[in-house]
Amino acid sequence: MPPKISRETVIRAVNVILRVPALFIAEAWFRTDPTTVHIPYPTGKGLGTDSTKEFFTHFAYYSALLYIMALMVLPLKKLVTLYMYVVSGSLLAAAHYLSYIYVTTEASLTPQTDSVMEDPESICRLGIHLAMQGIISAVIAYLIQLQLRAKVILLVYTLPMLARVANYPVNDLHRVHNLATVFTILIVVFYMFNYLHVVLDLVKAGVSKVMIAVNMYGWIPFLVAMWFSVLLPIQFLVFWSLLFSAQLYKYVGTDNHPLLPDGWAVVILASIAECCITPISLMGLCVTVSYVSDAVLTLTKLYLQGRAAWMNDSVMHRGWTEGFTMFLLSVQTGLLELKPPERAFLMSIVLFIVTSSLIQSMYEITEPILLALGASQNRSVVKHIRTIIFCSALWIFPLYMTHAIRQFFELDFWLLVVISSCLLTSVQVLGSLIVYALFIYDSVRRSPWDGLDDMVYFAKATTRVLEFVVAVFVVCYGFKESIQGDWSWLNSFILIVHCYFNVWQRLQAGWKSYLLRREAIKRIRSLPMATVAELQSHNDVCAICFQEMSSNACVTPCQHYFHAACLRKWFYVQDNCPLCHYRISVVTPGTVASSGGDGDHAGVPPMPDGGGDNAHGVNGH
Repeated sequence: MPPKISRETVIRAVNVILRVPALFIAEAWFRTDPTTVHIPYPTGKGLGTDSTKEFFTHFAYYSALLYIMALMVLPLKKLVTLYMYVVSGSLLAAAHYLSYIYVTTEASLTPQTDSVMEDPESICRLGIHLAMQGIISAVIAYLIQLQLRAKVILLVYTLPMLARVANYPVNDLHRVHNLATVFTILIVVFYMFNYLHVVLDLVKAGVSKVMIAVNMYGWIPFLVAMWFSVLLPIQFLVFWSLLFSAQLYKYVGTDNHPLLPDGWAVVILASIAECCITPISLMGLCVTVSYVSDAVLTLTKLYLQGRAAWMNDSVMHRGWTEGFTMFLLSVQTGLLELKPPERAFLMSIVLFIVTSSLIQSMYEITEPILLALGASQNRSVVKHIRTIIFCSALWIFPLYMTHAIRQFFELDFWLLVVISSCLLTSVQVLGSLIVYALFIYDSVRRSPWDGLDDMVYFAKATTRVLEFVVAVFVVCYGFKESIQGDWSWLNSFILIVHCYFNVWQRLQAGWKSYLLRREAIKRIRSLPMATVAELQSHNDVCAICFQEMSSNACVTPCQHYFHAACLRKWFYVQDNCPLCHYRISVVTPGTVASSGGDGDHAGVPPMPDGGGDNAHGVNGH
């Protein structure tokens, strides 16, 4: 039995379906110039003039903005009512056009006789048009729930047919058609004027609610709430997906299109470039990129964690970073102002950067899972193999992307800045795999590996050094290009920013980490190591890792016992005793450790074993 669809899901779907046309109308509005619009409506005999067509063209062009706004902000019930009136207006326009067709057809095809009963073809046309006018009037009356008198008024476009039956001159039927048109316009204007107060009350109530919400929460929370309340992200997704599918079909469905021999990649890239030539379609592309990125990140979590991915979901990896990156790069590079070939060229660079950001997000999801598998000694071989395969893809694919883009573009400073992010991701993944291998090696040893922390530090330090080398190489190449090539303020600004964030800050962070580690090692080496007899007498576990202390334990000046490796990791963060917060400085032979004055035992000489705070790890902790 198929699952039941909830009422809320149906309402959300209807909400999206009814509002998506507003985005298509907005897209057409941006692409249309009212001064170049040609309406296939002939002139002559009072049926239409150039000035009349121009007036109605501009009126329809600027009225579309109000219609778009109404489709976007109206409540669902009011939106359905609006669609009823729009469909009714479209049917009324169809009735007008059918009447026009009947008049022009009769004037061009009817024999010289004015009697319609003498021509079987005229009788057939008369019956068809009367039936169609009657059906249109009935549908309009049903949609807007008109009374009987109003229903009769809707049959006004049957006047040219009735005049033809009454043997009215064929060449003068256009006058009857124009009379019916004027009468219809007057009726529509009267109807709109009669319900104008309803529209004004609705606008007034809407503006009042908006001002109340803005005064309470501010403009930004209000706009964010509106963004999600009317399901704008899903609307943009549906809109751009349909737009892209139509554009792709246009390329593929055309025989011998010049882009087809270049391959599917070029066709897809050209289709994407053609679907972002207005602010509306660009926003649709950015939202679509966000949803695609979110889907990729969700599949990554499901692949690595299974059902546990739903419990450990993070708001940091929802794909919006990639969508915002896409929007920011498109705006900064002036993507909308470029011609199609240039736009397709720039789109390849932008998509490369967005894909690099997506791979980095995938790595940020994968790294803690990989290291947790190694550190927790998880025995599930399938999880280990699955994660290793995924990590292998994460460092190979960026290299493939770099190789692919180098086949199409010559290497310069800008391209080097772009591809350096891919190279850094590959380096980071390889560093994490090395740390994982060290954890696995430690887990298969019979005894704990005292040098594990040092090896992990060296592996991470090597990764940081390689990242630093890549950053320095980019900076050196940028300086070389600035000296030998074309110098510009923009290149200099990018070079300075890259120098500060990717070189100087990396250098500072690495040097600070090295100094902290060196200081921690000095503290550990200055502390005395506990003898086997002391550990047997102590008979407790390490208060940091809660494991038994059988060897490699040191004694702090406050007479607390810890594993040397555990205490060294603690010293990376702070220089106090984990139990009593006694500040531990570097102890030189023949001297007593000095206190820093910020612990419970500041200025107190070393305590005997068991004095003061409980020296046993568990109780003291």
